[in-house]
Order: sequence, then C-alpha cells, then structure tokens
Amino acid sequence: MEKVLIIEPKPSGHCAFYLSLIVQAFPESEITLLAPREDTGIRDHFKRRDLEFESYKFVEPLSCEAASVVRQAAEIVRAGGFQKVFFSYLDTYLQELLLRKDGFPCPVSGIWFHPHDLDGKYRWLPPLDKRLGRRGRVHRTLRKVHSNLVFEHLFFLDPASVEKLHSLNPRIAASILPDPWEKRPTLDMSQARERFGLPADRKIFLHIGGSEKRKGLVDVIAAFDEICRQQNGSPPLLLRVGENERLNNEDRQRLISLEKEGFARLVEGYVPEEYFTEYFSAADWILIPYRSFRYSSGILSNAIGAGKPVIAANYGLIGATVNKRSLGLLFRHKSTEDLKRKIMDSLDDPQSEFTTISSKDISPNHFVKILRDAMS
Repeated sequence: MEKVLIIEPKPSGHCAFYLSLIVQAFPESEITLLAPREDTGIRDHFKRRDLEFESYKFVEPLSCEAASVVRQAAEIVRAGGFQKVFFSYLDTYLQELLLRKDGFPCPVSGIWFHPHDLDGKYRWLPPLDKRLGRRGRVHRTLRKVHSNLVFEHLFFLDPASVEKLHSLNPRIAASILPDPWEKRPTLDMSQARERFGLPADRKIFLHIGGSEKRKGLVDVIAAFDEICRQQNGSPPLLLRVGENERLNNEDRQRLISLEKEGFARLVEGYVPEEYFTEYFSAADWILIPYRSFRYSSGILSNAIGAGKPVIAANYGLIGATVNKRSLGLLFRHKSTEDLKRKIMDSLDDPQSEFTTISSKDISPNHFVKILRDAMS
C-alpha cells in the first residue's frame, strides 16, 4: 500500500475543509497527517466527509514555521519510507523546498493557492523588500529545479496559472482544481433567520470571514453607515460573521455603532461548523468587496452552493467569475461610493436571474475526483 504524508500544521479558516477533501482523494493509500490531532475543525470536516477520524495517524507539528515543517516532513518521509508528500497549502513551504540543498526525499505535490511568484516581472524585478525578494527567488528557481527535488503534481485554483508555470518549467505536471463550496445549507431562508434570530422583513447582506484589509470590511462599514442614515422605511441589515480584531479602533467603533442602532448584527464568537453555510441561507446577498485580490474565493463558492447572488469588486478572478456566470452585481474596485450604489440597486432587485446557478462543477465531490485522477 502506498504511503502518503499530507501536511497541514495550521488548519485555520478553510484549511481543515481542504484537508478533508485531500485525504478523501487517496482512498487506497496509507495516510499520515502532519497536523494537530486535537483541532476541532479537522474533526468536524472529517465527520462531514464520512472519514473515520480515528483510523488516521497524526504527527504533531513541532512548529508552524515553514523551515521547521519542511525539515520535520523530510525526517518523517525518510524514517517511514513514504512514497508521496502532499502540502495542502503549498504557498507557505515552496521557497523552503526550492532552496533546500538536499532537496526532498520523495516526490512533492500540493495546492498553490496564490501563485503571485509565477508573474513574469519577478524574473527581473529587483528585491526591493523581503516579499519581492522571496517571489523572485521562487520564480527563478522554478526554472531549474534540481534533480533531488521532484514535483510530482502541482494544483491551482486559478486557470491561468498552469500556463504560467509551464512557461517557466514545462516538465512539472499541473492541473486546475475547482474552488469548491463546503456544503449546501439545510435550512431555507425563513428557517435560518428564525434559527439565528434575524428579522424576516429586511434585506440582509452577509459579510463573512476575516477582517484583514483585503476583505474590504472597512468599505462595507462605510457604505452601510451612509445607506442606513439615508434610507426611509425598513433599512437593510448588515450581517457580519467573523472576527473584527484587525479593524482599527475607529472602524471597529463605527461597526459597533451600526449594531447598536439596529443596522448590523455581529457574530464574533466561534461559529459551529454546521452553522457556517446556514448564514448564507439567511442572507439575501453576499458581499465580497475584496481589495487587490486576484484569486478565487471560498466565500464566492459557498454563495454559489447556497444559490445566493453576490456583490463583488470588478477585479481579479472573483470579478471575472461573477461577470462570466452572472452571479450578481459588480462595483468598481476599491470604490466605496460604487459599492454603496450597488447595495442600493440590490434593494429593489428581484434576484430571479441569480438564483438558478449551477454548482455541480464546483462541488466537493468534483474537486476530489479531479485530484484523485491526477494523483493516481
């Protein structure tokens, strides 16, 4: 039986979900996970995918630092005679793998979520800061990967990345994976609103996920601050699900004021895994106002899985996908004023054209099939 080491030392956010799909793609293999066994998210997602959690061997990561993880993985592979290693989030470890003098003791595969390093400018752009220097090293080293580091298969969620990789090194096998929705909601809108104590007679706009700058939460707060003070009758409700610690103090206070005045509902604590997609069901619209973010979005995928229209920036892969598949409304990238206009437009939109979206091609099972076929 083939022995496979799968690596995910930090299973936060969507990482535990992806980990469960990757494990399912190796049904005939003996799997060991370099991951924290006690992580609640891993247990929850394994249960959802009908994976027998107790049947998998876990090795506790000594550290989450990239060099330490790669070093520990190499030691596990040598000691255990593994035939394959799969990095579920390859981005973090790629530079360490490429710069190791002794390479890696077995073929490496993984998912490269945000492959900025493939951009042609990094071949010549001077290392003006640490990030640019790193990207330049990865870009140049990929052209001449040494013989004792073998990439068996790299996977991307961005359709353009395979061509970019092959322009650097056509010998590395690569495939495109769909960015899958996690699961379909089990509650309809009225049931979900009742479950979460949300009003039945207001338009609800969901912003879910982190509060880092690129997620555009600041723009949403500013837009709602204006809309709700101008709106006559029943104002829309901002449903904000996720931590807000990365907001500066002024924006956090504005968000709290919106909640106190009845214009927002904040869900800041731990959201049980079984409730996550039910918040999509409770909403009329899903907000994806990301800033300068070129790649795919699990929030967009979950909106598609829930059959919900989105309001997103006209930028990157998210904007292109929304436009191509008629998934909702697009506003001008980084324009709070245009975001506000699109939210106002949506208040009178019947949404009928956005509610029959096919989502089979981005289902978790489709993801698993493509990954399994490529790795078999």
